[in-house]
Formats: sequence, structure tokens, C-alpha cells
Amino acid sequence: MTEPYRPPLLIVADSPEALTDLCGISLLERMRRIALQLGFREAMILSNSVKAVASHVANESWHRTDVLLTFRERTGAKVTVGDILDCLAALRVAADGRILIVFAGFYCDERLLRSLAAAQTNSALIDSDPPSIIAPLLENSDGHSSRLLCAALLLSEWLSRKSRAGTLVEEITSDTMARRIERVDAARQHAYIRSMRRSVRPVFFPAPSLERRPLAEGLLRDATQKGVLDFPALLHAPIEKWLVSHLCRTSITPNQITLGTGVLGLGVTLLYAVGYLWAGALLALVIGVLDGIDGKLARLKAQTTKLGKREHDLDYFVETSWWAALAYHFHATGQIRYAYVIFFAFFAFDRLERVAKQAVQRRIGRNLDDFAPFDRLVRIVAGRRNVYTWLFSFFLVIGAPATGFVWLCFWGVASAVVHIFRALQIGFTGQDKVAPTLTPL
Repeated sequence: MTEPYRPPLLIVADSPEALTDLCGISLLERMRRIALQLGFREAMILSNSVKAVASHVANESWHRTDVLLTFRERTGAKVTVGDILDCLAALRVAADGRILIVFAGFYCDERLLRSLAAAQTNSALIDSDPPSIIAPLLENSDGHSSRLLCAALLLSEWLSRKSRAGTLVEEITSDTMARRIERVDAARQHAYIRSMRRSVRPVFFPAPSLERRPLAEGLLRDATQKGVLDFPALLHAPIEKWLVSHLCRTSITPNQITLGTGVLGLGVTLLYAVGYLWAGALLALVIGVLDGIDGKLARLKAQTTKLGKREHDLDYFVETSWWAALAYHFHATGQIRYAYVIFFAFFAFDRLERVAKQAVQRRIGRNLDDFAPFDRLVRIVAGRRNVYTWLFSFFLVIGAPATGFVWLCFWGVASAVVHIFRALQIGFTGQDKVAPTLTPL
């Protein structure tokens, strides 16, 4: 499949704003990682302090070779049209070509830049109705986020008609207010994120002052939390956020956490198989917390990778091995005569449930677990690894682990039946997409 055309990318990275650290990485590095996720493989950085910016970029190690960077110095107090025209010439942009200009002195949601990059005419990113929660982050501006220039897509022809001495931000803002430039409005962007089962309002805001930085970082951390959680995950969430707030300032990567958690998960399998049920259950409870950290960290630091996206496959393999190991243990010790039959019934219904959920997701464009209030309620207690682990641990405490295994499998089958029924109900009734409810960032 042919990749969509992407306009040349110009990143305006003035020091010190672009080097502002949020959650362990600078705004400039975050912008570079987002550019990589959007499919850009090269970019030009225009800066009033090339030496400082280039040195900073050189110290960042994650995926730096995947985006080829070139640098260009500017000398004026503000970015001028002439600065951009010189960059166009260096990038050899055609007279009727487009260029995507982003200001690294801003935090900007990836979805907004994706929409802007797809524009075919002169367009500027605005927010006509910024959420009240980010109002304190706009206090250093003129108070109108619709006048804050975070990014714009411009045609060479538009730039060539402007005075070289004109200030770029003022020229774009003037034409945007006069409707001579199209608007990509953050307030009108689709907020629902299917993979996270929730709506997260896309926003942008300028580099926060030192006293406002904790607020900005809190907003970013909150935006990494998935919605519609099971009961154990609701209790895990604050612990995970606390751990992520510290891990984000280290060199530990999400993939390292994923692989480490996977190894620990296989340890649970071994412990269950040889009969160390208490040790296995305790380790499984710890893994329940660790399992949510890698995804949060990846979203927080814009470090998503192909390997990370396959995390669920690894989780599923490891999780299934736990229940298979328990079946082996209870069969080998004679505690459950038909342990393998029970396990295979549990596994078969689990597979059918996954097929049903995938069918619903293709049909309605969202996860079955957050389709309706009933489904969100079911999700709290429905069979999942966290619920299974807590259920099994409860029976361990009361001294009936074999009964706990039977209940674990029964709970999984019952949950699957409910989800399969709901999937069939949605399919037969022809229910269409449900408009997602906006939730704060």
C-alpha cells in the first residue's frame, strides 16, 4: 500500500521554551517522537540557538536515527516569513507545495497534528473553546487559545505573497481571524480513542512556567489512563500513575517493562505448575499492577512501538499459561479429575468471546465493554486476568484452591456467554455507532 504524501516538516525550536521538560522529555523531543509516529522520516529544525538545541537532541537516544534532522539558525527576535522562505528553498519545496510548521514550544496532541498534516490548503491549528482545566496554562498568553499559534500547514504560494520582514505568527493569525486561512479546531476534533475505551479531549498549550509544570504533567498522566476498568484495575490505577510519574524520569523504556513483566509472568506459570500456589498468586497480584505501567509510560513519553502494540499477544499467551499450569497441577495431584476438560471449556469460550468482541468493534467502531451502561457495569466484574487472580487468591485464603480454579473457569465461561449474547444482540438489532461522551482531559 502506498503511504500517504506527507508535506516537509519544519520544527521551530527556540530555546528555552522548546527545551522545557515535561514528564521526563523536552517538548522538542516529544515533538520529534510524534513526528516519527506520524510517519515523518526527516525534518528541519529552525532555532534561535542551534548549538544548544543540537546538543540537546544529540543527548536523546530513543529512535533518534529514525528522523533525519537538519538545523538552520535564525537571528531575529521573532520568526519571519523570510526565515520560512529560506527554509523552503533549503528543503526544495515546490512553488505550489505545502509545508507543515510546528512550534516545539508547545505541547500538542498527536491527533491534532495528524489532522493538520492531512489538510490540502492553508490551515492553522486553533482551539475555539479550550477546556477550563487548561486555563491556568494559558495565563501567560493573551488568554485566547484561538490566537496561540502551535502549528500551521502553509502553501508556498501563500508565503511568497507576504513580506519577508513580516512576523510569521502575526501573518498567520491575521489571516486566520479574517478567515483567509482554514481552521483545524481542536474543539471539533473527535475525542473518542477506541484503544483506550474513553474520550480524551485533544488540546495544545504553550510551555508552562515552572510553577505550572506539575499541573501540565498531571494532565498528561491522566490522559494515559484507559477507561472502563475492571474492579482490581480501578484500585491499581493510582499506584500505576505514581510509579509512572517516577519511571518517566529514568532511562527505563516501556518495552523493557513489557519484557520484564512477561518473564515474571512465566515465573507465575512455573510456580503454579509445581504447586507453589501462594507464591504464584502473590507474584500474579504484583504483575497485575506492573502490567498497566508499560502502556501508560509509552503514551506519556510518546514511545509507542510495533513491539509494544503486540504486548496484548504476549499478555494473552502468558495469562493462558497460568490457567493451563493450574489445570496441570490440580490434575496431577488428583484434586480435580476433569481439570483439563474444565480448562479447555474455559479456553474455548474465551476464544469465542474474543471473536464476538472483534466483530462488535468492526461494526460499531468501539469496544463492546463501553458500548452501553450495562456493558460498562459488566466490565467491572467480568472475567479477566485481574479478576481471575483476585478470585483465585480469595479461595487460597479460605483454603480451597481447587474450588477456586473451578470458579475461575466458571466465571470466565459465564462472562463469555454474556459478551457473546450482547454481540449477537447488537448485530441482530442493527444498532449503529453510539456518539461517545466527551470527558475531560
